[in-house]
Amino acid sequence: MFCPNCGSKLDDSGKCPNCSAVPAAPEAPAPAPQQAPVNKAPEPGEKKGITKGSRTYCALVSAALVFPASLSVAIDLSFHRYDFWFGYFVGAVLVAWVCLVLPALKITPPPVTAIICFVTMMGYVFYVMYKLGHLEWLFNKALPLTILFIVFVSIDIMLVSYKKVNWLAVLGLISFETGIYLVAIEATYTGSLQNLHWSPILACGFISVAAVLVAFAYIGNMNRKGDKKSDKKDSE
Repeated sequence: MFCPNCGSKLDDSGKCPNCSAVPAAPEAPAPAPQQAPVNKAPEPGEKKGITKGSRTYCALVSAALVFPASLSVAIDLSFHRYDFWFGYFVGAVLVAWVCLVLPALKITPPPVTAIICFVTMMGYVFYVMYKLGHLEWLFNKALPLTILFIVFVSIDIMLVSYKKVNWLAVLGLISFETGIYLVAIEATYTGSLQNLHWSPILACGFISVAAVLVAFAYIGNMNRKGDKKSDKKDSE
């Protein structure tokens, strides 16, 4: 540094050797204004909870279902001319795609996804029964069980469609639904809830498993919340 009065070079103590002037310390530069953090734009599908794994799964399942569906159409049209059977297969593929891919895409709210799955499965059941000529049997014997089964599946699909899925709770619900469905099967064929024999015993087993799974899911959820609170306190 140099003296601002005479221009001489300052000594090691910061004084001028000629005029003994002590220059004032230079003012510290003003801190640069901090810019507000810029929020990163979400990637396509991130806002709806679609991860790269989900997109990969949807693409692979969709591609895997296209080939058997198109092959069944080609074979049926090549060798048959009257009563085509490819509708059964294509319908099953459509139901599989709706139930396996649509929940992972998360393009519709979970309740809407459940309704779409319910309508698709019921439509396929009615189509098959109509083609086989068993609509009367469906309405008289199997319609309540069919509706109950499809309702249970639709509820499970709705839970899986949410962004955060507690798989233990979902498995617990499936176990509970299985127990209820076994009772419904025996009640349908015996015609009364008073003549049940084997289904209540099996239902108790499935409901007990459901209670254990739901309890583990609840404990895991409470532990995760406790860990988040402790991490927040540590960061503060």
